[in-house]
Amino acid sequence: MVLVVVGTSECTYYTKNFAYHRQKGKDKVYSIVLKEKEVVFGAQKLVKDSINKIIEIENPDALMIVTTCVPELIGEDYTFLESDLDKNIPIFVVNTEHYKCNSHIKGMESSLKCLISIMEKQETNNGVNILGHRQENVLDTELLKLLIKNNIKINSVIPSKCSIDDVKKASKSKLNIVTDMIALPLANEMKDKLGIDYIYFDKHLEKDIIYNKYKQIEKILNINLLESLDNKIKLYDELFNECKNLYKGKKLIYGNTPMMALELSHFLSELGIEPVFIQLRELYEQDIKYQEKLLNKGYNPYVSRIANIAPLRELYDKIGADIYIGHESPIILKEKGLMQITLDSHAQKIGYELPIEVMKDLIYLIKNNSMGGFIYASM
Repeated sequence: MVLVVVGTSECTYYTKNFAYHRQKGKDKVYSIVLKEKEVVFGAQKLVKDSINKIIEIENPDALMIVTTCVPELIGEDYTFLESDLDKNIPIFVVNTEHYKCNSHIKGMESSLKCLISIMEKQETNNGVNILGHRQENVLDTELLKLLIKNNIKINSVIPSKCSIDDVKKASKSKLNIVTDMIALPLANEMKDKLGIDYIYFDKHLEKDIIYNKYKQIEKILNINLLESLDNKIKLYDELFNECKNLYKGKKLIYGNTPMMALELSHFLSELGIEPVFIQLRELYEQDIKYQEKLLNKGYNPYVSRIANIAPLRELYDKIGADIYIGHESPIILKEKGLMQITLDSHAQKIGYELPIEVMKDLIYLIKNNSMGGFIYASM
C-alpha cells in the first residue's frame, strides 16, 4: 500500500521524514504539498492528478490518502477519488483531525479503522489476528511464540506484518488480540460487522492482569498457554521482590515512554516507588482505573501534558525525585542526581517478558548508576 500525505510543507515533511527514519525507506510514502493557491482555491485537481501519477509509477495494491490540519480546516474532501479514479484498488481517505486533539493517536486509530471496508467474509479457522502491533519482530514475542507452539495460525498482524490480501481475509480468524489501544476502534468494528470477538492485551505489567489475559485466550481457543510460563512467573516474582527491596522509598518522574503512563506508574508504585510527577499525552479511558488506584494509595502527583520539556526542568530540584523514566537530557538529569532509564526497546514485547525486562533494567540501573546516570534499555 502506498501512503500519500496531503498538507502544507511542514506536515508533509515531518511525516515523510519520520517514516523513512523509522521504516528505513521500506514504506512508499508520498507528499502532496499545498501552496497558497491550493489553500485558497482548493486542491482536488492537484490531488487527483498526483494520485493518478503515483498509481502509474507504483502500481500499488491499495492507496491511503492522509489529510492534515489545513486541508481539513478548509473543507477539502477526497473521498470521491475511489469512484472517480476507477483504478480497481482500494483507496482509503483518512482525516487525522490533529487540530482537534493533542497527539497522533486519533489519526492512527482512523487509519486502522478504515481497513474494515475491504474485509471480506471468510470461512472461520482457529486462527487469530494481532491488531495494533506496530513494531518489528512480532513473531519473536512471548505471546506469538506460545500461540504458534500450540498450532494457532496467525492470519494477519495489522499493521506491522501484513499485505492488503491479508487484511481482506482477516475475517477468517476466530479471535482478534489487540496489543495497542489504537486498534480498539477497528476491533469493535470487526466485532459488530464480522462477529469476531477480541481481547485487549496491551503492554501490561502486573502479573494478575497478564495471567487473566492468557486465561481468556485459552478459553476461546481451547488451548493451554500458562503451563509453559511457570518459569517466567517464578522469575517475575523474584525480580519483583528484588526491585521492592532496592527501590523502596524512591521517587519517580515519568516522562515519555512507549507504555501507558498511569499503568506503568501504578506498577512502579507497587515496587515502592512514589510517582511525584507524571507527563501524559492524554487521559485515556484505559487510564482511569490506574488513576483511581494511585489516588486510593494516597499518591497525588503533579501532572502535565507531554510537550516542551525545557520549562519543566525548573521543577526537578523542587520535586526531589530519584529516578526519571523516559526521554530527557542525560547530562541535565545527572547534574540533578537523577537516575534515568528509557524503555523503547521493550515496546514490542507482549506478556510476562515485558515486566521481566523492565525490572531487570531497573535492577541494573540502581546497582550501576547509584550517583545518577542512565541506561537506554536492557543490558
